[in-house]
Amino acid sequence: MNTGQKKKTQPSDMEVQVLSSTIISNGDQHTKVTQIPLTIFDRSTLNFHIPIIYAFKPAAATNTTLKEGLIKTLVHFPTLVGRFGETNPGLPCILFGGGESRGTLFVEATVEENLENYLPLEPSIDTKSFYPPTEEAETLIQVQLNRFACGGLVIAITIHHWVADGQSMGSFFTAWGRSVRGLDVAPLPVYDQSMLAPRHPPRCDFEFWGVEFVPLSLISHSYNEALSEFNPNVRNILAHYSKEFISTKLKGQLQQKYSTFELLTAHLWRKITEARGLHPMALTQIRVAVNGRRRLTPPAPKEYFGNLVISAFSNAIVKDLLDGTLEHTAGLVSDGVRQVGDSYLRSFIDFGFINEREVLMPNTDVEGTVLSPNLEVDSWLGLNFDEMDFGCGGRLCSFLPGWVPVEGVVILIPSLDEDDKGGVDVIVTMLEEHAKLFRQISHSLA
Repeated sequence: MNTGQKKKTQPSDMEVQVLSSTIISNGDQHTKVTQIPLTIFDRSTLNFHIPIIYAFKPAAATNTTLKEGLIKTLVHFPTLVGRFGETNPGLPCILFGGGESRGTLFVEATVEENLENYLPLEPSIDTKSFYPPTEEAETLIQVQLNRFACGGLVIAITIHHWVADGQSMGSFFTAWGRSVRGLDVAPLPVYDQSMLAPRHPPRCDFEFWGVEFVPLSLISHSYNEALSEFNPNVRNILAHYSKEFISTKLKGQLQQKYSTFELLTAHLWRKITEARGLHPMALTQIRVAVNGRRRLTPPAPKEYFGNLVISAFSNAIVKDLLDGTLEHTAGLVSDGVRQVGDSYLRSFIDFGFINEREVLMPNTDVEGTVLSPNLEVDSWLGLNFDEMDFGCGGRLCSFLPGWVPVEGVVILIPSLDEDDKGGVDVIVTMLEEHAKLFRQISHSLA
């Protein structure tokens, strides 16, 4: 059986001992209070901290050096140390400056074993001990340094998703590394929201109720049941797809050209659907996170800090998906993404303006912990997560998201395998009863 996975069994008895927990605050009490309104893109994301875990082989930078670099970096990213509040008209915003900043939770911990015993890191629930609890977090960003006996280091960062999307998180991680290495933060983040202003008059050419948001009138008792249906059988699976497999095995089936993301997403959609054993006539939908920066006209700067991601959707009947070709499925994914252009994004912005005083409940908040027969796909390819560098000779050897408790999530990550540049690691969340078959067929071309 070829699972494409290159990993060791991670010990389940890992003991992380917290040595200290402090709040880093660089807020100036005498500065003017600044309000950054939450945009419709911010309000459509998860009301949750997103944890990301990095592992560095020795020799890693010292905790003091990392802390000093973090303090210098946060000066340029003030929303990360702020707090949620309301503007004078009563609209949701981020407040910072003038004593409104909350700061950063900074935790130092040790593990009395060698990091090598845990590499490569696996998407296990045990990794939750690497980062502070994300529920009811007091600060918008939390950092935990986990120092191993060998000198290796695991850094876990959690950032509230209303404050930053993947593009923004990647920019912050890169900036922190530059500060630790004694370099200036460049390019600087951009907070100007003028490119997200509504049209005059605003108009919605597309429907977003029922697509991005659920009308509160449709949320019933079943909503509460969905929230409480935590399933302990959800597994996080790590699969590796080599550059050779993607370029030869998958792209060799195509007549048209598709991106690695479109092609691998199509392959995974088919294999996960097969592993789930869905009814042939069931409808399956895939939701893809699309970076809107380059899709606006004119484009928003890459350095825009906040959220500028929106979902693209593709649908298929299970039988058609499994009986069809990989190329057909890749076309479905590509067509869905292509629909997200400037007019779609402008309509979404106008929708936010028209409904700015409404209580907006994102669909993702009411879907529960099992997405089947649907999928949610997030790509970390090209987000600079893999470029985090603190110097000192310590090489980034593993990185992955924190534990994902929801079935039906797929995350594409650039592989750090030095012998397989261009390969992709994939996190797939599945129910335990489907995971065995998925591992068997994850690289099947049938």
